Amino acid sequence: MKKTAIVMLTVLVVASVATLAVNAALRDTPALGRPYLQVELVYNYEVYQRPLFFLPKSQPTFSIWIEENDSGYCQSIFVTEKAARNSWHFADSRPESIPVWYGIQEIEKENRLFDIDAVSGATPKGNNAVIYWSVPKKFQGKAVNLYIEANNSFDFNKFYHRKKGAPGYSGANGQPSVIWKAGIDFANAPIKNITPELIGHGNVFGEDHRVVSDTSKITTAAQTFQSIRISYFLQ
Repeated sequence: MKKTAIVMLTVLVVASVATLAVNAALRDTPALGRPYLQVELVYNYEVYQRPLFFLPKSQPTFSIWIEENDSGYCQSIFVTEKAARNSWHFADSRPESIPVWYGIQEIEKENRLFDIDAVSGATPKGNNAVIYWSVPKKFQGKAVNLYIEANNSFDFNKFYHRKKGAPGYSGANGQPSVIWKAGIDFANAPIKNITPELIGHGNVFGEDHRVVSDTSKITTAAQTFQSIRISYFLQ
């Protein structure tokens, strides 16, 4: 019995170390000997709002995923933890936070590809977030699109506001999530400082997973990040 307990403890420790290694390779440093993506997001605190007047401004909720051009195969790269686990301080769920990515998550779960521990993490603190992702062999040499979806609640404007019953009411969400897209060819490297383009926004209530291309009513939400730089390197 004692021997069995020791074996089980050893397995748990090894598994924990393996998980930490995956997360470190994903977010903190690239895995040695493999091509990798680097995504740097510089926060724009000027446009962020406080949840309550006595609370500090918080960084946005965001997600990053790629889609292979030929097959349409999608894979999540990084998602802030509260959104990935659907665990919030002031709500049971927030489908409106990053609704387009929630559609990607559903597909990954159906295909048994989603690993919440491998792609989720606390929102990086400070002035910027740098995400590293080692490119799996199945994507190497392929052309892909990289997507970033971000949302910062309470960022109301004259189109999206608090007034119930009036056109543009958006609850506490303010403006809907916004989505950027960048094309990357993994057959070419290195590629430095790719700037993605804003392509649309999500449903303000999270009622579907479509990208709405009309951004004419989006204001400060489009300025969630001061800059976004994507680079691809071969080691």
